[in-house]
Amino acid sequence: MDGRRRRSIKEGFDLGVGFFGFFTAAFCVITLVYEILRQDALGWALGTLVLGLVTAAIWWSRQAVLRRMDRAVSEIEQDR
Repeated sequence: MDGRRRRSIKEGFDLGVGFFGFFTAAFCVITLVYEILRQDALGWALGTLVLGLVTAAIWWSRQAVLRRMDRAVSEIEQDR
């Protein structure tokens, strides 16, 4: 497996983490504003939680996929 494929997969995961991470941060700010204004912030807080969990899941998936790819490359190189 060449480095371009690994970089492409890594960039895809990074794009997902960045996208969901941005909205996680934005929802967190919105939640804080609603709390400061003493309005109902439960929906925003739950949205922040869900987006944070999605971001974490993408991050952990990224780590697992890259680790698996590195392990496969090392096994191929050992067979040579």
